Amino acid sequence: MPSTSVMRTESRRYLRGKTPWIIGLCFVLVSGLPTQPDADVVQVLGDAVVFVDAQVAVAVTVPFAAAALGFRSIIGERENGTARVLIGTQLTRRQFVLGKTLGRSAALAVPIVAGTIVIVGSDVFQYGRFSVPLLVGLLLISLGYVFAWVGVTVGLSAASSSTARAAVIVFGVTLFLGGFWNSLTLPFLWQFVTGSAPSNQMANPAAFEAAKWLSLPSAYYALTDWLLGGPVGPTSAASQVSDALRKTGQATSTGPVIPLWTAVIIASAWPAIALWSGTAVFRRNDLAPASETGILQKLWNRSPSHLLLGRFPFKWIPGQNGVVDSLPGSWQPVARREFRRLVRTPGVWVLGVLVLGAGVLSLSPTTLVQDSLGARVPLTGLQTPIALLGGVGILFGTFRTVTRERDTGTIRVTAGTAASRTNTLVGLVLGRASAFAVPVVGAVLGTCLVAIPRYGLVPFGTLAGFLAVTLVFVGCMAGLGVAISTVIRSQSIAGTVILVFTGLHFAWFPISNAIYSVATGTSVDGFAPPDNPIFVFVRWLPPLRLFNVVTNPILGVPNSAASAAGVIRDLQENVFSNIVVVQSAYGSNVPVWYLHPTVAFVELILWCVIPFGVALVLYQYRSVD
Repeated sequence: MPSTSVMRTESRRYLRGKTPWIIGLCFVLVSGLPTQPDADVVQVLGDAVVFVDAQVAVAVTVPFAAAALGFRSIIGERENGTARVLIGTQLTRRQFVLGKTLGRSAALAVPIVAGTIVIVGSDVFQYGRFSVPLLVGLLLISLGYVFAWVGVTVGLSAASSSTARAAVIVFGVTLFLGGFWNSLTLPFLWQFVTGSAPSNQMANPAAFEAAKWLSLPSAYYALTDWLLGGPVGPTSAASQVSDALRKTGQATSTGPVIPLWTAVIIASAWPAIALWSGTAVFRRNDLAPASETGILQKLWNRSPSHLLLGRFPFKWIPGQNGVVDSLPGSWQPVARREFRRLVRTPGVWVLGVLVLGAGVLSLSPTTLVQDSLGARVPLTGLQTPIALLGGVGILFGTFRTVTRERDTGTIRVTAGTAASRTNTLVGLVLGRASAFAVPVVGAVLGTCLVAIPRYGLVPFGTLAGFLAVTLVFVGCMAGLGVAISTVIRSQSIAGTVILVFTGLHFAWFPISNAIYSVATGTSVDGFAPPDNPIFVFVRWLPPLRLFNVVTNPILGVPNSAASAAGVIRDLQENVFSNIVVVQSAYGSNVPVWYLHPTVAFVELILWCVIPFGVALVLYQYRSVD
C-alpha cells in the first residue's frame, strides 16, 4: 500500500532526530507538576495510584506534542513543493494524508510509551504497588489518544492554505477546544448562549457537566478514570476521588452524567471529522498553496471595508507625515510597508472583533464586581481578552515575519534598500505593532462605548492609562514575535516555539510551584502561598500575566496577576482559590520592591528588549539567505 511507505518514512525521519527525546523529556517533567495525592486518595485508588502521574502527563503533553509534529505535516510539504512530487506517483492525496497521520502517530507514540513506563516505574518504587492489566490498558488508551490528536492536527494542516493559518488553527483547537475547554472555552460559550455565567445556581447544571465531556482530553480522562477504578469524569482520577471525598465524604459518586460509551464516540469523532474534512479540502485545492485564497480572505476582498481601506492613503502612523519621517533612522518605509500589508488582510481585524466580542460578553460580571468598579467594569472585562487573545494572536501574526521573507526571497529586496538591518527590524516591529494596535484599541473604545448606557463613561485618566499600557503590550508582543522569527530560521520550529511558549503560560502556575519547591525544598501552591514573596515574583514572570499586574493599579484594585474581577472575588470571605492577592497574603500591597507594578512594567518591556537585542546581533552577521 503506498501510504505504508509514507508512514515508514515519516516515523523513521522523526525517530532519528531530536524530537522524540525532547518530547520524552518534557513528558517526564510534566509528570512532576501534579501535587502528590493525599493519603485518603492513595488508599481509595489502591494499585491504580502509580498510574495517576502518567495519566496527567499523557493528557497534557500529547496535544502540544501532536500540534508541534503535525501542524506543518501537509501544508509544509505543499509549500516546499515535495507534495507535488510525491502525489505525482501512484500515491493519492487520501493515502498521503493517512500515511502522514500514521507515521507521525508512531513517532509520537514511542516517547509517550517509553515515558509512561519510566514514570510508572518511578511511582512503583514510591508506593510499592503495581498492576500489569492497568498498565496495558493505560498504554492502549494512550496510544488511541496519540492517534486522535495527530489525526486532528494533520487534518487541520491538510485544510490550511499556509503555515501561519495552520499554526493559528491548530493552536486554537489545541488550547481552546482541548486543554482549556472546561476551564475557559465552555464557561465562555455557556455565558454567550444562556446569558449567565456558570455558577451553583445555574439553570441546567447537568447539561453544563455533560458538555465538559466534548473535548478530547475529557474523553481520555473519562476512559482512564474508568480503567483506574475511580469516579468517572472529565478530570484525572486523583482529582475525581478528591472531589468526591470533599463533597460527599465517600470515594464513590452517583455515576457519570452521560454514559461512558459516549467518551469513545467523542474520542473517535474528533480525528474522523478532522481527517475527513481536511482530506476533502486538500483534494479540491491545488497542490501549490500560493495559488489559493482562504475563505476569510475571499470574504474580505468582497467586503466594502476592504475596498475602503484599499483607497485609504494611510498617511497616518506610521505613514508619510512630518512627525514620523523626522524621527531618527530609515525604518519608516519598512514600517509603512508592513502596516499597509497587514491592515489589508482580515487577520488583524478578526483579532479586533474577537477582543471586542469577548469584552462585550464580559460586561455582566457579578453584582459585587459591578458595585466595586462601577464605570471601570468594561476595562476589567478587557484584561483577559487583550492579554490572552491579543497577546497570543500578535505572536502568531509575527512569528513568520523574517523567516517568510527569507524563504520567499523578498528579504533580498529589503536588504537592497537604504534601510540598514537594524532599521529593517525596527521597521518590521513598529509596522506590525501599529497594524495590530488599531483593531485592539478600537475594541477597547468599542467596548467602553457599548457599556455607556449601563455603566456610564469610563474616567478619562483610567482609560488613557489603560490604553497606554495596552499599546506598550502590543508593541512588546510584536517585538517578541519578530525576534523569534529572526533568531529561528525555520517556520516550523518558530511556530512550535510560539505554541510551547503559550502552553507554558497556561501551565505556569504548577510550573512556578515546582520551580519554587525545587529551589527552596518547600512544597507550595497558590492556595497557601509561602511567606517568601519571591514565590509571587516567579508566578508573575510570563508576559501575558504581567499585563494584569500593570493594569490592576490603574483600575484601582489590589496588587495581583489575576484580573481585577478575580481579585475582587478572591478578597471575599469563604472564597478558596489559587489566586494570590499580595495584600491578603503578605499584609501589604507592595511588601518588597520587586512586587511593585512599576517593576512588572519594566519586566514586560524586557520581554521585548532582550530577545530583540539578541535578534539584532544575529541579524547583523547572518546571511540574508
